[in-house]
Amino acid sequence: MTKATDAFERLQFAMFTTDPACKDDDRFISDDVPAATLAPICRTCPVYDLCAAYGELDRPKAGTWAGKRYKTNTKKGN
Repeated sequence: MTKATDAFERLQFAMFTTDPACKDDDRFISDDVPAATLAPICRTCPVYDLCAAYGELDRPKAGTWAGKRYKTNTKKGN
């Protein structure tokens, strides 16, 4: 098991036992909403630390994770 897989399993368990701030909020899976807009919501979330740990380890290509987006922007000037 990788560290990222372990972190995801811990996050997933926490999300089943508590309501994360992103629950049922499609803005967190959309790449059209700036992460900075969602970051204040993330910081109040009960699973923030687990989400941040997973995001840093796996660097997901889509969505917002603990107020960050890891998708690489390949456009020049950005």
